[in-house]
Amino acid sequence: MVRSETRRTTPDPEAGVLMHARVDDELGISEWLLQAADDPARARAEWQTMNIALLRCGVHFSAVRVSVDVVLAAARSKDRARVDEYLAAALHGGPVFVDRQSGWYYCLVPASTCATLRVPDTACLAAGSFLGVPHPSIDSSRYLARSSWCVPPGRSEAFCQADAVVQMVNLGRFLLAGAKGTDDA
Repeated sequence: MVRSETRRTTPDPEAGVLMHARVDDELGISEWLLQAADDPARARAEWQTMNIALLRCGVHFSAVRVSVDVVLAAARSKDRARVDEYLAAALHGGPVFVDRQSGWYYCLVPASTCATLRVPDTACLAAGSFLGVPHPSIDSSRYLARSSWCVPPGRSEAFCQADAVVQMVNLGRFLLAGAKGTDDA
């Protein structure tokens, strides 16, 4: 992942600059995400106490919910790091997080996406939906939290491309159907 380079700790003087840039990026992304909260102060407190804040979909972003089975099939792996790498490549760096307890991946897409997106085995969370979103610093390479970013937002207003999400879901569904077909034989 590109962002992992900025998370590296090294003894050289440039390390402070890299850490400062990462903190600035996370602050900007946090502020952007908090614009989707009904009460930004409460959402900020939720991030501090629970690492997840309840944000409203359909204003600044929407989310496509995809089952873990479909994502793991598309990635052809159950290894968390390999799945994260696959998602970063397949979704062109678009932000994705996973809720391990519920078994769903969430791909952030532009708010208008749900008006036209119709993909089997997904749900598009648009206006009127709320979503528990992890703090931008909670990524799966460092945390085993219930919910963490597989592909953290690289900047404010960065989204997954809807067509890339559709291709990933269709690939996962195709591979699952093929696996089921061989199981039935």
